[in-house]
Amino acid sequence: MSKDIYILGVSMSNHDRAAALSKNGRVVGAISEERLDRRKKSEGFYHNSPKDIVLPPLASITYVLEKESITLADVDLIVCGRSINLCKETLLKYLPVDRSKVIEPPIPSHHLAHAYSAFGTSPFKESAVLVIDEQGHHLEDGSYEKISMYEGSNSKLKLIQSIKGTNSNISLGMFYDAFAALVGLSEAGMPAAGKLMGLAPYGKKREEWGELIELIEDSVNIDLYRLDKFFSHLLPLQNEKIVINHLEDLLKKYKPVNWNSQLGFDLAYKAQEELERAILYISGELFKKTNYKTLSYAGGVALNCTTNQKILEGGWEDIYVHPASTDDGVAVGLTMYGWLEYYNKEREDYADFNPFLGKKYDENTIEEAFEEYGLNPFSKVINSSELGAELLSEGKIICWFQGGSEWGPRALGARSIIADPTQQNITDKINSKIKFREAFRPFGISVLEEELSHYVMDALVPKSLSPYMLSVAQVKEKSLESVRHVDHSIRYQTVSKSLQPTYYNLIHHFGKKSGTFAVLNTSFNLLGEPLVETPEDAVRQFLLSGADALIINNYVIELNHIPKSTLERSKKKAFEKSNINPLKVALSLEAADFSTEAINYLNEYPINLDKADSTTLIRYESLLLRYAINNNDHESALLHIEKLMEYMNYPSESHSIINILKEGNYQKYSEVVDLLSNVANMKNAAIFFSNLLKLDNPKGISEVVTIGNE
Repeated sequence: MSKDIYILGVSMSNHDRAAALSKNGRVVGAISEERLDRRKKSEGFYHNSPKDIVLPPLASITYVLEKESITLADVDLIVCGRSINLCKETLLKYLPVDRSKVIEPPIPSHHLAHAYSAFGTSPFKESAVLVIDEQGHHLEDGSYEKISMYEGSNSKLKLIQSIKGTNSNISLGMFYDAFAALVGLSEAGMPAAGKLMGLAPYGKKREEWGELIELIEDSVNIDLYRLDKFFSHLLPLQNEKIVINHLEDLLKKYKPVNWNSQLGFDLAYKAQEELERAILYISGELFKKTNYKTLSYAGGVALNCTTNQKILEGGWEDIYVHPASTDDGVAVGLTMYGWLEYYNKEREDYADFNPFLGKKYDENTIEEAFEEYGLNPFSKVINSSELGAELLSEGKIICWFQGGSEWGPRALGARSIIADPTQQNITDKINSKIKFREAFRPFGISVLEEELSHYVMDALVPKSLSPYMLSVAQVKEKSLESVRHVDHSIRYQTVSKSLQPTYYNLIHHFGKKSGTFAVLNTSFNLLGEPLVETPEDAVRQFLLSGADALIINNYVIELNHIPKSTLERSKKKAFEKSNINPLKVALSLEAADFSTEAINYLNEYPINLDKADSTTLIRYESLLLRYAINNNDHESALLHIEKLMEYMNYPSESHSIINILKEGNYQKYSEVVDLLSNVANMKNAAIFFSNLLKLDNPKGISEVVTIGNE
């Protein structure tokens, strides 16, 4: 009997680090580092490491080895890779392995790894392959991988065309991220492309805005200076002295607009329109260059569900996108590279890719998680599918945890929050009470695969995208109006009995009760964390959510069965263990247009003002000031202005108060604005305000206004 061949793929980009393990060419485990270190995007830069060092995803490596019950010594080959530059020597510094076991595909190969993640896990024996992301490997001439096109056949890839980017001719990923940043949409400190996609349908086309992307000679030209000129007519300047040489300069030059404005909506629409036009052109050119009717697609841009559906209109018979299309998916691509290129093997398995590559947790681990939060007496062993369907039919919202976790950013019924999709205002309830996310964000449904055509227009539904929540379709079932997006589209995932028997049975039982063989499905994560991974993650996040029940495998805890005193203690412990910054959460709630919820959150989880630094105090009082202004609470607003003056160092930072007041558009604060504007640049402004605030006057700032008027 021949020995099994294990290949470990290690993605070491500075974001979305991950590890994957294959056994004889089949992926048997994969996880993103963020699921384990609980840091969204899991940047590899650490404060105590040199800036050019990206640490390997050590927790992920350990995880996939333990899942398969092997050690590093059992691994035959380690294939590492990262975007921009090399990583092999860094990996060897942190991983105790024989150097001869570690390889790194020669540069440029970041896009090649993406390509293998798609083609190597697709259901196609032959396929055109497309990679579009923010940036791949950087080359000696200063250019970088921008778009790559391949032919896939006989288990190998052949490069057809590589389109390079430069500082002045940026990538589609950079283009889209720039719009996200300048519309004020971010996540984990990075531009939130997914949010921008959801916002786009709220905008409208402005005919006076010319085309920003040039499509010529099989290429895509995105001129940075054309973008600069475009934004110069629309956005307020943040730093007019900046000279534009890089994309970062552009983002520093302009002040982001509020996403919740017509300009914000229209900019999102423009970004999506330009992206679709470019991708349809490129995919069309690739279609002409190959004899293949199927497309395998990867790279961060491939997560744009709206565009994925439209690609099919270019003549393709089917499209497959690797479920983890960003740099975490590179880990799987590297294992495929090792098997198909290094070992020169062939693929034997062309079944639909199974994305449920996480560990399965046993009963002891689940019960220990309940015990950690004092909830064991309130847990019950149940038939999860039947009880879940019953709770859904009662209008309950469920945190649903089953089996091994899904690979990629989309919740697919292993780590999901689910609800009845026909329930009135269910999306508003989940956005404002559970997920605390922007109201414009779209929702998805999980639907039995044989029932899909009853709920959406499926004439142009890419079959191979359906199991992974990576496409959209137009809703045709009236009962789903509550969950459809503003453009009448919906994300969908088809659920098969063979791949997800428990989830399938849940939806089937719910359909028998309700007549709807679909459930609303959104990711089981909140407060800026990644998807939950362990039972402990699930219990902790459930306690901090507003969900009605938690089902973990065959256990259930219902919120209304927990005594109030116990629930308060459990929630307090969950908060303490989550390492949550209450002010940061409150500010994110405010940014999502949930100002009242932001204040309520700070009331429930107050910050320690006595230990807070000046920056925190300023951000805290600024939040309260904005809330007071928006609620016409003049008296409270004046008190918060007074506090801000105590915390700020005059004269320069007085402009922060001025901007807050001006944005409020309240004439009643004009005296304060005028006073600050006039004295902020005076040499003794700080002393001036300090003396005034020490006056024994209960009205505080009102006297400042009076003196200012005199």
